[in-house]
Amino acid sequence: MSSARSGGVDARKAASNGHAGPRTPAQIEAEIRRTRERLANNVDQIADRVKPANVAKRGADSAKAQLVDGNGQVRAERLAAVVAVVAAVGVLMWRRSRSH
Repeated sequence: MSSARSGGVDARKAASNGHAGPRTPAQIEAEIRRTRERLANNVDQIADRVKPANVAKRGADSAKAQLVDGNGQVRAERLAAVVAVVAAVGVLMWRRSRSH
């Protein structure tokens, strides 16, 4: 990966701001401000994404999508599988609690 340099200024960065030459302090400050705004927005999006209530809602929505078809009808075969798994786990937990 080569870096085209011109007078100590990375030519790609200079070109990205729409100017061929060195940037003025005002241009640099404006770029810093824009970068800060983008970073703040990204942090807000990440915080929203990992918020426990939002994670739980996505999980519930995903589970519902597995059990309900596009018409809002319960998928009986999948519901039966879930009930069977829950029952098996319940029996295993009950047996384990009885043996201790």
